[in-house]
Amino acid sequence: MLTLTNEFTTVIIEKVQTRNGERLRISSPRLGYSIDLDPLELEALTWQTVETFSRLLRTPYGPDEDEAEMRPFSDLILFGGEHA
Repeated sequence: MLTLTNEFTTVIIEKVQTRNGERLRISSPRLGYSIDLDPLELEALTWQTVETFSRLLRTPYGPDEDEAEMRPFSDLILFGGEHA
């Protein structure tokens, strides 16, 4: 287990064994979030640019309400091949 901390947050990183093989678990104890990433998902992080992460951090808890297009779920699914 490895704990990384700075002035903004603390994360815990640990290797875990799952039924589907080894994963890297990254947890945020303060927020109660965690994610298990497999080797391909971790490699995919290396394909990203710094700008990608900067965009993600602009609204780290999801899009602001004024930026998101809010529509009912029923508007997003098809009924008999036509939009509702």
